[in-house]
Amino acid sequence: MVVDSTINHTKHLDHHLPYSPELSPIICQIGGRDATSCGQATKVVEAYGYDEINLNIDCPSSRVSGERKFGAVLMHDCEAAYSVVSAMQSNVENIPISVKCRIGIELDDGEILDTFDHLTGFIGKLRDCGCRKFIIHARKCVIGGLTPAQNRIVPPLNYPRVYDLCNYFPDCEFVLNAGIPGLASARLLCHGRDKGGNNTENEIFNSTENEISNEELSTRNEDDKNRHGVPCGTCHASNGSCITPPTIAPPNLTGCMIGRACREHPAMFWDIDRYFYGEESNPCKNRREALEKYCLYLESCYPRRCCDNDTRKSARIPTPRVEMFTSGGCPICKEFYGDCDDVDANADAREILFDEQASKGKLTTAAIGRSLTPVRGIFFGIHGGRCFKLQCDKLVKDSRIRNCGPGYILRKAMSATPDELLDQPFVKTEDLTESEVPVHVSPSLCHVKCT
Repeated sequence: MVVDSTINHTKHLDHHLPYSPELSPIICQIGGRDATSCGQATKVVEAYGYDEINLNIDCPSSRVSGERKFGAVLMHDCEAAYSVVSAMQSNVENIPISVKCRIGIELDDGEILDTFDHLTGFIGKLRDCGCRKFIIHARKCVIGGLTPAQNRIVPPLNYPRVYDLCNYFPDCEFVLNAGIPGLASARLLCHGRDKGGNNTENEIFNSTENEISNEELSTRNEDDKNRHGVPCGTCHASNGSCITPPTIAPPNLTGCMIGRACREHPAMFWDIDRYFYGEESNPCKNRREALEKYCLYLESCYPRRCCDNDTRKSARIPTPRVEMFTSGGCPICKEFYGDCDDVDANADAREILFDEQASKGKLTTAAIGRSLTPVRGIFFGIHGGRCFKLQCDKLVKDSRIRNCGPGYILRKAMSATPDELLDQPFVKTEDLTESEVPVHVSPSLCHVKCT
């Protein structure tokens, strides 16, 4: 998320909005409550080439919803939300505007707006303002009474309310967010139990919604509602959550968001092409192959800065394009990039030159840390895999090697990881054990008392 005032007033906009072309399609989320400011920010973001702009009406933090009065609190300050979305819609030309919000809100003064009527009224007005896509965090937000971390696990999940929204607004697109532990759960939610859980692979991906009448869809999903609710005694989830997948998924439930699991257990996504989208195979067979590809990506986005005389910093994408005085590596990184034979200096002089460059820290610690964060958990659930995470954390702090780039540092961490771990084949999603799925991001491990 980027705040509207940051986009409109910063002198260093290239520190916030640029991205690598490999990441497209990509969405920029903005936060704010002033219609004029958010409208102007929308123009700027679209000019940077984003494929969609999302308005944050989800964040519960005291600084955002309390102090600055945007984020989730806009579900209470509805008129402000409507004016912001209208302004964003008026200022965009060729890309859609979407909204991420909760299913309800509880304010610090005790007022609770957590009914289907309030939610449909809120979504309906946003729809009238031109928004047709909604990412729904399927919990209410408690302002002031819970921390942001608690707001992600304490309020009960209510998946059926999202399905009801889909049926209430058939011309809108919905994405379900919160408490989804892995691909198996995601596929059940997006495809429904009839297509995602009880049929063969071919039946799952070759059948169509047209084979089922709207009347049958409504009747069978109504049977679900008669057995489930919030609090739910059928799902047996924490705090009375109802997390049942629909028998037949609404056709406009087009996806789900698995943000926390993506960070904690990135290796689960090795199987998304085959398991979730029905492709015949996946691009990588083990963690070594995945990490090698990520190394190449990092070396493209954050080229080494150990072999140039440029004083500019490489902090964010796009990085300064500098002229290297060698095609090989410096005395530190030559183990992966080859020796710097084309430098016209003797060995002692080269050592001094490279040491001087290393001391300048042209590749920032923040850039290194940001680059390695997505893969720190790639050995989640693998015995002995913690050594890779420890190596990453250790190497990120080593200022002596920083200018060799995040690609080098990742390769260094891989070289300290046993081959049997790197080359261990990925496990198919349907063959995963419970310990291999990050259930700690689902509601089943909520240890905070919910009143």
